[in-house]
Amino acid sequence: MIGQREALHLFGCEVFDPAGHRIGIVGQLFLDEATEQPAWITVQTGLFGTNESFVPLDGAAFDGDTLTVSVLKETVRQAPHVRLDDGDLMLEQEHALYLYYGIEYGVTPAEPEPVRQEDAPAEPAEPAEQGELPPEYVEAVRLKLRRWVAAT
Repeated sequence: MIGQREALHLFGCEVFDPAGHRIGIVGQLFLDEATEQPAWITVQTGLFGTNESFVPLDGAAFDGDTLTVSVLKETVRQAPHVRLDDGDLMLEQEHALYLYYGIEYGVTPAEPEPVRQEDAPAEPAEPAEQGELPPEYVEAVRLKLRRWVAAT
């Protein structure tokens, strides 16, 4: 686990996947709101580092000069694109990243009580669109990630 002391040295270091392929350079760091521990980084990729991709720090190893993450380079390249110039992450963007990388996210809302036959609506409710968060989930969850800006 990478702690806050190591996190100070992550900015600008090279990032590699488990196979040793270079992914890019650490751009930004995001803390888990509940634990205050480093949880995600952005990696500057592409020509001249013009793209930034989110990468989880779960299972990452830092040796003082380089960071080796637990996901493959191709996985990072195909991750959902999140624009960072719009400020903090929106709930849907954050959820999409956790879902893409297969990381448990937030709290699961309580199971609704079964509807009795006499209380059932005449028309069935419309199903949520693919990728859309159900309203009860949105209410039960709050943003987990907070951008960390290191003062220099």
